Amino acid sequence: MDTGTDTIDIRDGDVIEFTHRGERRTAEVMIRSEDDQVLLDLFDGDRPAFARLSALVDVAVFRPDVAAFSVAA
Repeated sequence: MDTGTDTIDIRDGDVIEFTHRGERRTAEVMIRSEDDQVLLDLFDGDRPAFARLSALVDVAVFRPDVAAFSVAA
């Protein structure tokens, strides 16, 4: 089953929205391993969870545009 996650650039710190087992979820990617496993901090208050990227369907990545930020001193 091709979920399309192999073509999406997912990095540590990204916020992603995905479907897993028919349920739409939102999480922050805490760690991504070399074998495409991720540690996710789910935004629903549950404990962090491990997942294979291939198990996530309809993934959307939300990443801030670094150029749009300025640092306040």
